[in-house]
Formats: sequence, C-alpha cells, structure tokens
Amino acid sequence: MKGERIREAGNREAVLLSHERLRVVIDADKGMVPELSTRFRGGWINAHWQPWFRSNSGAHWQQETHSPFWKVPLLYDIAGNFPCFPNFGPDQSYHSYSLPPHGYTAFCRWTQNSPVSTEDTVSLESALETGDHPFSYSKKDLLIQGQNVHFTKLTVRNNSGETEAYNCGWHNTVGAPFLESGCLIDNNSEQYAVPPEGSEFDSTGSLAFGTFTDSLERVPLRDGGTANLRIVPGVTGNTDFISGAVPRNCHLGWSSVVNPRLKLIYLSFFKGPASLGAEDIPLYFYDLWMNYGGRPYTPWAACDGYTDQTFCLGAENITGYYGSGLNDSVKNPELMGNPTHLNLKGGEEKTLFYGTLFQDYEGDLFDKGIRSVEAEPGFLILNSYNGQYVKISCDAAFERLA
Repeated sequence: MKGERIREAGNREAVLLSHERLRVVIDADKGMVPELSTRFRGGWINAHWQPWFRSNSGAHWQQETHSPFWKVPLLYDIAGNFPCFPNFGPDQSYHSYSLPPHGYTAFCRWTQNSPVSTEDTVSLESALETGDHPFSYSKKDLLIQGQNVHFTKLTVRNNSGETEAYNCGWHNTVGAPFLESGCLIDNNSEQYAVPPEGSEFDSTGSLAFGTFTDSLERVPLRDGGTANLRIVPGVTGNTDFISGAVPRNCHLGWSSVVNPRLKLIYLSFFKGPASLGAEDIPLYFYDLWMNYGGRPYTPWAACDGYTDQTFCLGAENITGYYGSGLNDSVKNPELMGNPTHLNLKGGEEKTLFYGTLFQDYEGDLFDKGIRSVEAEPGFLILNSYNGQYVKISCDAAFERLA
C-alpha cells in the first residue's frame, strides 16, 4: 500500500494512492481525479478522461487571459471524475450565493493531509471551506488491499442556522484509451428522460426533446426513429444528454461501462434509496453526458466553428434536474418520481459513500455488458447477460469508511 504527494500534469499538486493492481491520482485543486488506472497486459491503463485542452502550462487561472478560450476555471483543469456540491450544473446565482459550475467542490482548492498507509489500506483525508457559502466539506479517499475500487466518503456540513437547498453529483468521465466505439453502458434504471428544449444540448444533440423511454436501446430521435445508446458509437458529431431514474426500491445504485475488446469494466456504485440511513446523501439519477464530437467551439475545438476534438462519456451519478443546476432543480422538484434537490438543515451534516471499480475480466463473461449488480458482505456480485456471474472482493457496504 502506497501513498505519496506528487506533481502531476501541469505541475499540479496531487496525491497518489496505489497498490499492486490499482492506482488513483487526486488533485488538490478542484478535487479532480485525472487517473484511475488498473494493471493491464503488464503495464497500466487509465480509464479517466484526459481532455486535450486541459491546461498544462502550470500558470494559475487569470480571467482576462484564459476565459476567451476556456470560458470558466472548471474547464481549465477538468479531468476524470470529481464531486459536485452544492450545484450540479452551470454557474448561476441562488439566493445570495454565486454558484460556480458544478459547485464549490469543483472550483476551490482542497486542503490535503498526508496520506496514511496501514498493512492493508492507504487513505487520504481532505477538507474544503468555501467562504461565502455556509457548507463545509470533508472527504476521505481509500484503497483496500486486494480490491480494485476507489472508495470515497464525502461529508457536507451546513454551518448556518438556516436550511439550505442543494443538489449534487459525482461527475465520472471516461475517455481513451479505455473508451472506444463498441463499449457498453448499463445501469438498473427502468425509466429515462431527455431534457426538454432550452438546454445547452439544443444545438449539439440528436435526441428528441423531452421524451421518455424505458430502455437505453430505444431512445427517440429528433428526426424520427430511435437510437441505441447502450452501445458507444464513436464520434458522431453530436453531444447528447439523458437521465435515468435510480429505482426507489433498489439497495444498490450502480452504473457500468464495459470495453469488451479490452475486457475491462468501469463501474461506479453507491447506496440505493432502499438502503439509505438518516445521515446519508442520496443519489437519485444516472446521467449520461455523451460528448461524441458535437461542440464545434472552444475549448472543445481549437477555434470556434472548427472540429470538436473531444470524445468522452460522462457516466455520472447525481441528484438534480438533468444537468441544469440548483435553480432548475428547486423549480422542478421531481423528475420521473425522484427528488431533484435536497435540503440540509442548519448545523446538520450528511455523508455520501461512493465507490468506483476498474478492473479486467476473463473470457467472454461481460462481452455483452453487465445485466445486474448485487452486494453481499465483502463482495460485489456482477451478473452477465449469459446467465453467469462473478463475485468481486469489495467492501460494498462501505464499512471501512464508516
């Protein structure tokens, strides 16, 4: 088990946690996780998105210099996955607060303690004070010997005397070399919804506005017919978005991306609505942000009107009204029967437990994707579409983080 402070791309301060099969890099700035790598064919392979436009100059953000190309600080540093609190969506004002894109947790600098190693774990504790907003955050990242999972516990405290609304998410984004055409997307949602007209995807998307479907394999298109979103198509010239409702009766929420050519599984999981305690933060939606080359403007393209050079998939888990932020979530308090925002009372704190698994598999077991996922003490059970299953060593109940 190994934990060390490092300087990653762009001379960014970060911490590396690793064991012989898995390693994760966690940035101090914005909490970005640019790397989640597993052993692969004698080397390592990273599942997380590394955008071509991520600044690696080492220069700090300067509004006048950098905003014409990158627009906002988030895109200057974005990579991999990151937590989004108290706003999942674009920058906006809510009451007296100016909320940055995807919240303060993806905008501010986390204070990282020195990593701690034991005989069978390595962990990192971090904290974040946001200043003008009353929420404070603490986070623990953990690897466990013999488990190919990045575990995270994120606790939010409301330091004011008033109840505050928020929405939130974990913005998992995968990219090449893991992501390629032919990858398969699965989760346990039974209903999906495409954002209505008026979102950022009006000019980039192909999916019919405001439509609902019970399957990712049959999503209505604007020009007629349907699309099978389960299969990653490669670059299409579109950027689309769809939300799936986490079933209220499920004990485990999960979302997977399988690469059947490379025999690799990327799977995120969290406590389902049926397993939540009073102090747990729920995630009620699976959001798929499919950036398959539909943004011909900076920073996705080198110049406005030129080719979008970005190919990535956001396999996000959130509580929110699509990806439109806290204001729209409060105005639209329910989607597909699930809440779109949460409330934290003055002086109250709650915790989100979250896991991201990345590992290989053998044979053709998951070449058609993952049909279902279950948890039992010490294991995740992954069921395939051919009737077989595999038990993976995993602290699926998050007991080591409690």
